[in-house]
Amino acid sequence: MRAPMVFVALASALALAGCGTDQGASPSTSLPASVLPTPATTATVPAPGTHTTAPPPATPSCAETTGWRTDARSSETSSRDALHLVRPGRHACFDRVVFDVNGPAEAGYAVRYVPVVTSDPKGDPLPVPGGAALEVVVRAPALGTDDAGHQPGRTLAAVGDTLVSTPSWPALRAVRFAGSFEGQCAFAVGVRAKLPFRVFTQAGPDRIRRVVVDIAH
Repeated sequence: MRAPMVFVALASALALAGCGTDQGASPSTSLPASVLPTPATTATVPAPGTHTTAPPPATPSCAETTGWRTDARSSETSSRDALHLVRPGRHACFDRVVFDVNGPAEAGYAVRYVPVVTSDPKGDPLPVPGGAALEVVVRAPALGTDDAGHQPGRTLAAVGDTLVSTPSWPALRAVRFAGSFEGQCAFAVGVRAKLPFRVFTQAGPDRIRRVVVDIAH
């Protein structure tokens, strides 16, 4: 009986030794793609002279102005009466520029954002403070260049003159006179950013035609 027991013990020892060899093998080092570390990335720096995408128009701060736009607006009607006054106005949701024409006849306009407004007719640049420039053309001659005889000897301004300066206002920064040529006036309007605006005209009982540009805050 003793000899068979020795044989069984020896066989068990050999089996345990074989199992120990399998358990001690090195584990696999490969990992599924889903758990592999993400490679480090390097920020791309634009090459010198490369133009980046322009920022979108600024968002208006009031519900009253949410329907306003930044695209160009125009009206082709012309007046022969003199544009004799430019004045600003500040409201809760927008800043206003009013161009007074000395007569009730409809006066057209052309208003658009441009990189820089140029003088009319020479084409010299007229920079204005702010992050954007509105070119405003009123289709009426400047005081002193009209044939209506209003306030003889007086002129609206010299080309380049600053007619309005409001550096601390929410939207409007300044208005410069860009010249009068062929019966219309041009102005450079400095704006804080490319903000939405509206344009309209009105004539009151004083027989003054007003071209109004409102710029959202």
